Amino acid sequence: MPLLLMFLSMRRVARPSPLPAVIVVTLVAMVGTASVVAASDHEVEQPAQPQPLAEWRRSPDFLFGWPRTYVGVAGGWLAASARDGIFDLTRELLTVDRRDFDSGVVRVQVGRALSPRFDLSGEVGFSKATVLSEYRDFLEGDLPISQATEFTQAPVSANLRVWLVPRGRAVGRFAWVPSRLAPYVSGGVGTYYYQFKQIGDFVDFVDSSIFTDRLQSSGWAAGAHMAGGLSVHMVRQLFLTVEARYGWAGTPLSEDFIGFEDIDLNGFQVTGGLEFAF
Repeated sequence: MPLLLMFLSMRRVARPSPLPAVIVVTLVAMVGTASVVAASDHEVEQPAQPQPLAEWRRSPDFLFGWPRTYVGVAGGWLAASARDGIFDLTRELLTVDRRDFDSGVVRVQVGRALSPRFDLSGEVGFSKATVLSEYRDFLEGDLPISQATEFTQAPVSANLRVWLVPRGRAVGRFAWVPSRLAPYVSGGVGTYYYQFKQIGDFVDFVDSSIFTDRLQSSGWAAGAHMAGGLSVHMVRQLFLTVEARYGWAGTPLSEDFIGFEDIDLNGFQVTGGLEFAF
């Protein structure tokens, strides 16, 4: 019995302790956890590079600050009033209709924002109608008596634009978000350069003779206009504008048409254009 007890006692003493294995397992687990955490940290930090800023810069919905200056060009159609005076006489004698004086129109403007709701701009426009005609009731033998009538307008004006809603809004200190749609009304005053010119053959009603001549009147007239429009944000600093306006102007004829009523420079315009804001 003593030998058996001694042998059992020796077996209990010789059994290895589990502590080293626990320590090893714990160390391995700690190293593995540290590796996973390090990898996870690396993956989290990687996108924190300047990529969001780069994406923001490329976004068409943001601008760095409120753009206060803009330049624009617009084109469209001018329906000239062309009433009274020289226009009535021209339609009575020649094969010219009232709508023959309608023409294309182009405008260029530079503007500056005074506040989020008010802009001030300067503008130059141009239109020219050319009408080929002949006398309605007179012939030169069997041939028509033909001529060309040119009607040119070039208004120069200062305009005040009032936005019915803000053109955009500030986000934080540096970002400015343009409004997708922004309606406005505007008005302006200025001066219109005009030229009314007729070139060709004419009838002298004193002796019924036919002569070739160049008859014209030109000068400047004070004018004004009212308009309504819509600005549509396209991309970044580019805006599409659609506008309808009516202008008023008139002045006495000069040179070869003295004695007629004032020439009618009124007209209705519908235009579309592009504006670049900065």
